[in-house]
Amino acid sequence: MKRLFALFIALICINGVVFSQKKSAGQVKTVVIDAGHGGAKPGAIGHQSKEKNLTLSMALKLGKVIEDNYPDVKIIYTRTTDADITLAERARIANRAKADLFLSIHCNSWANSTPTGVETYVMGLSQSKANMEVAKKENADILLEKDYKDNSEYQGFDPNSPESYVMFAMYQNAYLDKSLDFAGYIQEQYKSAIKTINRGVKQAEIFVLYKTAMPAVLTEVGFISNPEEERYMMSDEGQATIVASIFKAFVKYKSTTEGVKAPTNLKIDLKGYNSGKKEVKKEEPKPVKPAEPAEAPKEAAPEIPSAMVVSTAQTGVEPPLPIAEPELPKSVTEPLPPASEEDEFQSATPQKETAAASSNGVVYKVQFLSSDKKLKEGSREFKGLKDYEYYIQNGAYRYTTGSFRNVRDASTYQKEIRALGFSDAFVVAFIGDRRITLQQAKEMENR
Repeated sequence: MKRLFALFIALICINGVVFSQKKSAGQVKTVVIDAGHGGAKPGAIGHQSKEKNLTLSMALKLGKVIEDNYPDVKIIYTRTTDADITLAERARIANRAKADLFLSIHCNSWANSTPTGVETYVMGLSQSKANMEVAKKENADILLEKDYKDNSEYQGFDPNSPESYVMFAMYQNAYLDKSLDFAGYIQEQYKSAIKTINRGVKQAEIFVLYKTAMPAVLTEVGFISNPEEERYMMSDEGQATIVASIFKAFVKYKSTTEGVKAPTNLKIDLKGYNSGKKEVKKEEPKPVKPAEPAEAPKEAAPEIPSAMVVSTAQTGVEPPLPIAEPELPKSVTEPLPPASEEDEFQSATPQKETAAASSNGVVYKVQFLSSDKKLKEGSREFKGLKDYEYYIQNGAYRYTTGSFRNVRDASTYQKEIRALGFSDAFVVAFIGDRRITLQQAKEMENR
């Protein structure tokens, strides 16, 4: 119980840091690029390479391409060499710089060579056992840090303890909208450039995303445990294509966030990029039956603690393949600034009896869907959900459901909506017809 209380206090402190460092929206001037793992933390180990080396190579290439095209954008790397940087320090680097965007580059892995694909994570609650295992794997670097149990930055967090993940359940991500935007753009670019499984945008309890006070994503650029994808990530062409995809996603994110036209003459000076042929693409993987659990590569054993090795024997599942390509997030609204005077809020269908506003006028709802056009009543996108409203912001229709006097009840309802298939549903707050931030709502409740 004492441990849970300590985690709760830590959560309050972290939220205070997040909102105190919130910068004015609309500018992307400082970007932190995080090459996953490093030093004594090799990350996943393939047949011919180590994750820490691949991620560093791609991180440095990405930073150079951004600088070539945006000389006014400041690029900060969490590491530029094979250095051992703690997860807490990676977040501190970004927070100290008051960065506008945080990107962490990683390679995925599994206990056998079957899984393939690319996926991108934002901070949130895992919707599957496989997502949780990815979070544990990425958080497991903490276990390699000296005296991590005594490090106040972690407040007793243990990547292998279910109890430790309680603090994530209480966390409200002020930057979720923008993080989802960037993650969606990345997956969109992967889909058009890399012929592999598009695993989509996901949410998981990843510590480094939890600690950063800005829009933040972690992208898994392929499975190092799959020999074909490992070779691709090691090749000049593969790295160039991956880096170019992330860069193009950044271009779209920056131009959309700043409300300006994206540059047309992009300079992508990368060895292997569009060289010789029109982008050599890998064959589309055919669905296969899950393979029997396999032991992790023998060469990984001396360097990686057991906590970092994910096995099907432990989880009972393979990383899930999407039944269909996931709907990528539309351009969603800035989470913090109130709606502009041009924005409007309308009811698509009358709600059933809903809770009255709280004493300060705040109403909490669950936003579950965004669309660039108004959807007809009964559209399949609603998945049978009939009680909803919508508001218009930044030219997009934002659909909400429910009406609650406190954020706790709204969060409970959020889980029900996610269970219907809206995995990215999140809580929003309103005063009348105007959307406000959760932090603004909290401040009003405390008055």
